Amino acid sequence: MMSDGQRNKLVSEPPLATPGDEHARLVEADQRFRAALAQAIAKGGERVEAVQATVDVQRRTKPSR
Repeated sequence: MMSDGQRNKLVSEPPLATPGDEHARLVEADQRFRAALAQAIAKGGERVEAVQATVDVQRRTKPSR
């Protein structure tokens, strides 16, 4: 039987990483990266559309000479 000190030590130490844990961590990191990349691409597309709309408005409102 374990003493209280031994049990407390086991609870306080982090578990040993297994190859499966490392793979799961890498998959999660890849998923977060892909989600962030998709958001950045979407925001970039929105910015391009906003600039194009601004240019179109400026062309329509620009007085002709």
